Amino acid sequence: MNACLAGGWSLNGPVLLTLVLGVGVILMARWVGRQRHFPGRESFIVLHIAIFWWLAAAGLELAAQGPQCKVFWASMAWPGIVGVPSLWAVFLWQYVNSIREPISPRRFLLLGIAPLVTLGMALSNPWHQLFYGPGTLPVDATPGAAIRYDHGPLFDAAAIYVYLFMLFCLAVVTRAAYASRGLHRRHYLAFVLVTCVPWAVNLGYVVEGWTLFGFDPTPFSFAFTLVAFAFLIVGVRLFDLLPVARHLLLEELPDPVLVVDARRRVIDANPAALALAEQPQDWQGVALAHWPVFGVELEAMLAAGEKDMLLMPATSSRYFEVRSLNIERTSRGGIAVLGRMLYLRDITERHCSELKLAEALATSEERLRTITRLHEKLQEQALRDPLTGLYNRRHLGELFDREQARCQRDHSPIALALIDLDHFKLLNDRHGHLVGDDVLRAVAIHLTSNLRESDAVFRIGGEEFLLLLPGASGDEAYARLQALCQALAGQPLPTRVGPLSVTLSAGIAQWPSQGQGLEALMQVADAALYEAKRGGRNQVRRLVAADTD
Repeated sequence: MNACLAGGWSLNGPVLLTLVLGVGVILMARWVGRQRHFPGRESFIVLHIAIFWWLAAAGLELAAQGPQCKVFWASMAWPGIVGVPSLWAVFLWQYVNSIREPISPRRFLLLGIAPLVTLGMALSNPWHQLFYGPGTLPVDATPGAAIRYDHGPLFDAAAIYVYLFMLFCLAVVTRAAYASRGLHRRHYLAFVLVTCVPWAVNLGYVVEGWTLFGFDPTPFSFAFTLVAFAFLIVGVRLFDLLPVARHLLLEELPDPVLVVDARRRVIDANPAALALAEQPQDWQGVALAHWPVFGVELEAMLAAGEKDMLLMPATSSRYFEVRSLNIERTSRGGIAVLGRMLYLRDITERHCSELKLAEALATSEERLRTITRLHEKLQEQALRDPLTGLYNRRHLGELFDREQARCQRDHSPIALALIDLDHFKLLNDRHGHLVGDDVLRAVAIHLTSNLRESDAVFRIGGEEFLLLLPGASGDEAYARLQALCQALAGQPLPTRVGPLSVTLSAGIAQWPSQGQGLEALMQVADAALYEAKRGGRNQVRRLVAADTD
């Protein structure tokens, strides 16, 4: 190696071209290094380093004059030769799947095993002759002449390893092109073309013996790759425009956004999500259930199959409306769910307003119910006699109209009875008005407890009561009033001065035979009541007018 570094160099056109290509690779790597949101950014940078290594070794081989030095520098190129396709495959996979998570150092070391093993096999070739065979000699005796390599079995093994990665690269971009449409499909077809050119040239070199300047043309074919990628990046901008635009959109969103894979691991999060989670360290790849502040709630939502929910983290006073969107890819086999995007919309202000509004509505409804109850109570009080609790004359007309309409439909009669307590004024004068009130209450209880549920009792004056008996015929009404009259006369009423005997007089009218309206019936009943009083009181009377019953 020292002898190859000491001298014997020739600076010619092919060497200068290789130098220019190497500088272009470095510039491209520098440009890519400035793209923060570039999918597969780290893999692409290391890929350029591997290409530069390959080109540097190729340039040294072209510049070297001695055959042994040319073989030595050809052997030194193998880390780049093996590393380029493997790194190219990793980059394409990350780019096609929009994976921005950097590859861990451990995985980079695993990818470096094969290039180092191949380098060891090439450098140890003088002892085993299995990588380059004995036929590895200059094409002629001219100083600096190109080497014709005799490929051994170890070379073939390394070539098979490289071609497996080549096939994987083609499969990745071809599948992406097939699954895409329109502009995206043309974008990935350009990837297919760019990927195919270097590998086709390398296959021509290995199988057909193609050479450029008497040398392997594969590293030079990457000049086309560099030009193509420069066009895609700087000119058309398809290479990074859509991924960068989408990522910038997430970056600028004021609401938290998380992207989880199929295993519910967080693979991307915008600054708002990181701020809400209190800026966790080493967050990429963390299981959603272990995500700080709100991961447990989100994991439960996804496990339950919910797509929308209201989230209030336990350690926060903010409210979020969560929406879950599937990240899908359409293929010939159907739709594959690659992961989920969780969008957390901050609705704290709106939710608090809704809570206040709901509270105000609940208060208003409660007040309305209270007002309604008070109104019903006042209305009930307006319709009832405050002393006896019986309905008063205000409610009589409404109830009579309702019962009259029903009885007209059923073709049934209505009986109306006016009741007056006998000598009530004398009772008041003798015992006082408070005792008189006791008697009125006791009579009300006596009447209501001896009537049917369909009947109604009204207090329409001082000691005057009215009974409305729907469905009762004249004879039936007369019999029931007679029973009430006799029962009241035979049972003293309790008062504050002791039991007092009270009697009543009653007059009965019948609808529709003795009147069509309430006033007409009351006049007939009042006339019958007058006859009962004139006949000696403590009795029930009905006028002789025709009774249809």
